[in-house]
Amino acid sequence: MKSFQKVAPIILIAFFSISVRAQKRGLESISTHDLKMHMEFLASDELEGRNTGEPGLQIAARYLAVQARQLGLQPADPENDYFQPFTILEKEYDRENSKIIIITPGSDSVINKDLFYILPAVKGEKIIVEGEVVFAGYGITDDNNEYNDFEDIDIKDKVVLIMNRAPMNEEGTETQFDNDKWNRMLSFQHKLEYIYSLHPKAVMLVFDPKSGFRSIGDMNPGIANYLEKTRSLKMDEHDNPMQGDTPKTIFIHRSLADQLLEGSGRTLKELQLAIDRSLAPQSFLISEKILKIELQMKEAEIVVPNVFGLIEGSDPVLKEEVVIYLAHFDHLGTDGKGGVFNGADDNASGTVALIEIAEAFIKEKKRLKRSVGFLWVSAEEIGLFGSQYFAENPLVLPEKIAAVINIDMVGRTKTAEDETSNKEGLTIMGGDTVKVIGGIQSVVLMDINKQTLKEMGMYGDYTYNDPDHPEQYFYRSDHISFARKDIPVLFYSTGTHRDYHEITDVEERIDYNKFLKMTRFCYKAGFNVAQYKDPIEVDNPYSSW
Repeated sequence: MKSFQKVAPIILIAFFSISVRAQKRGLESISTHDLKMHMEFLASDELEGRNTGEPGLQIAARYLAVQARQLGLQPADPENDYFQPFTILEKEYDRENSKIIIITPGSDSVINKDLFYILPAVKGEKIIVEGEVVFAGYGITDDNNEYNDFEDIDIKDKVVLIMNRAPMNEEGTETQFDNDKWNRMLSFQHKLEYIYSLHPKAVMLVFDPKSGFRSIGDMNPGIANYLEKTRSLKMDEHDNPMQGDTPKTIFIHRSLADQLLEGSGRTLKELQLAIDRSLAPQSFLISEKILKIELQMKEAEIVVPNVFGLIEGSDPVLKEEVVIYLAHFDHLGTDGKGGVFNGADDNASGTVALIEIAEAFIKEKKRLKRSVGFLWVSAEEIGLFGSQYFAENPLVLPEKIAAVINIDMVGRTKTAEDETSNKEGLTIMGGDTVKVIGGIQSVVLMDINKQTLKEMGMYGDYTYNDPDHPEQYFYRSDHISFARKDIPVLFYSTGTHRDYHEITDVEERIDYNKFLKMTRFCYKAGFNVAQYKDPIEVDNPYSSW
């Protein structure tokens, strides 16, 4: 293997010098005009955000199947034409029969009907959480700042109420602690491991008053809509390992925190100010009150499609191998207030790129050595279910899948607005830079990727190409379903921007110059993989990690 790795770059250079001329016709067929035409339809309000299980998704699937037929792609499953249907088991909050009750001895109970959300997902049809409540400030233990919200309290078998973030400045714009993890809206992720070690019955998270948010729905309606339902593939008969004995985390509305604190002599706003000004915990047991949370679930089954088409290769041997292009075409639906999550970049861009790439391959004068598949998957946004189903039930022989190229969010470039945005976790790339994830399993695949970048005059950013990176991007898109099967993967993106998962991710904000470059680059990357004459060796399989 070592000797092969030494000669692989030399083989690649010779191969690329020949292949550049052969690709010109297909490459030039990818045009801004066609990208925009498909984008304007798939990201239109009429498709209502392409939510899984909703009519807009079905319309998008039909559109893709029509495109596949018109281009001349072969359906791998003639019985279902270009569709691969699968079933999702869906549980949805039954709000009418769910409630939160504050029980005070000698007084009437108070019922709070504001929205709340529970993680991990609820098993069964109903869950009840009941117990005393302890207010524990920000829920932080931080040795560097000599601060511990749990120092003088016992939360075992109790419901603990905490705020997000950490002691803030007067304006609420930044923490007073010199640790960036506390300054993020998702800081609770860093808190839970320690809190769980104290064995609470549940953890309730409320947004701190200085944040300006009263609920998770205020912060991001898309996330709230996502949490409203839990889904699993019907083929999954085993329990979700995330549903074990972990204490429940409950996102609550600030009105509930205020009701719980009534009679204590302190409001949530006053408690936050006291902590922020003294940098000392203000934790205490909320006496003579019992909290009871009742969540009822409704169950349903929904059938949704993947779309798949194939171009057969020309080499008598290599045509049995398939290079699969992959993109998800679902998104988040609507916000319930008249707004549509159009998902122009996420991921109408990748969806449209696959249409154009397929057309480019069809227009090539000479068919490629390997076969090329085009897989549009649904249900990515709710759990990568479409790609998981295809990986478990492939329409081609799984051992013959040479590589998978995932395209997710390739229509934007970094702008001044992204630079000044307060949105967290932005990874948007500027100029001719591509966010590259994958290639870790195969030296050959990584070399092809790097040579294609050089050929196209583009630059790869590998910052997030680490399975142990805290943002976990290696696991956050559909390629991971195939990597887990030891199929080598590449994932191309221009990154997350200020409009990520917002209703402002619209067609008008697509940068068609960058979109065109990315689509042509992804085409050439797949072309070069499909034409590579030697095996795409997997020398670092995922199963060995």
